[in-house]
Amino acid sequence: MKKLIFTTALLCSFNLWAQVTVDVVLNPMGNFKAKTDSISGVAEVTGTDVSAKNVRVDLRTLKTGIEVRDKHTQKHLHTDKFPEAILSIAKGKNGKGIGRISINGQEKEIKGTYKIVGKNLEADFSLNLPDFKITDINYMGVGVEDEVKLHVIIPIGTAAATPAAPVSAPAKVAQPVAPVKAVMPPAKK
Repeated sequence: MKKLIFTTALLCSFNLWAQVTVDVVLNPMGNFKAKTDSISGVAEVTGTDVSAKNVRVDLRTLKTGIEVRDKHTQKHLHTDKFPEAILSIAKGKNGKGIGRISINGQEKEIKGTYKIVGKNLEADFSLNLPDFKITDINYMGVGVEDEVKLHVIIPIGTAAATPAAPVSAPAKVAQPVAPVKAVMPPAKK
């Protein structure tokens, strides 16, 4: 039992270190950040090479600090149809990397930089929103610039440490269930 509790705590702790921050510039002026820590996956480091695959970010959990802006973000990212951003593969060496990311049903190549900070890999890259069919984001005369900058922190580990299960649509409210009574067989002597 202690082993199960330790393993569960260890798996959950990986997500405490994972975070995505999106820097968004507004036109005519201003900016905001959207953040989430709902990310699964790890980076692997071998010598000077780094890699990651199947890193998933639940876009429905992006928070900007303003509820109405969060709702607009979900609408423009089409999170009802595409709830995740998925980094299918990434490879890097000497602080520079390349990968493939899928957002809004569109998969594109990305390039960026990274550094190892303690037990985490921190990566920075930019996305051109129209490349992912995300356009015309305006609210009351203020629009989002086409380019957004991302800062991603993921733990360094092994791919088996954090299984990445696909994110499903939000669950419906469960109906109450009658309690189940567990019966343990008598211990063998």
